[in-house]
Amino acid sequence: MKNKFTISFPQKSIFGFKILSSVQSSIACYFLLFFGKVLNNFFGLSKVQIISATLFNLLLNSSLIILIVNLFIKRKQIKFLYFFLLNIPLFIYAPIALYEIIVNILRLLIFIFLLN
Repeated sequence: MKNKFTISFPQKSIFGFKILSSVQSSIACYFLLFFGKVLNNFFGLSKVQIISATLFNLLLNSSLIILIVNLFIKRKQIKFLYFFLLNIPLFIYAPIALYEIIVNILRLLIFIFLLN
């Protein structure tokens, strides 16, 4: 029985660039994770630095979720075993990234509205 519901995803982004493949998304996720964890140590304790760290982490984790969704959409480009082995850590990190997004949004709202 043929599936009636197929979703046609675009092949180019809204800026006209080609969408990354599954392997490219995986590699970009690992680079972002590595550099994000390294750069988080350089934020300080003043109000401006905490707000900038929160915005940085919000952008970082949002980008990671977008890349993980993209690599899952493009998963047919490589064999299942390679896909699974390459992306196990990213699938484990996805709920952590969603949690971090929620925490950073709440932290940002607290700093903006409560700590004027």
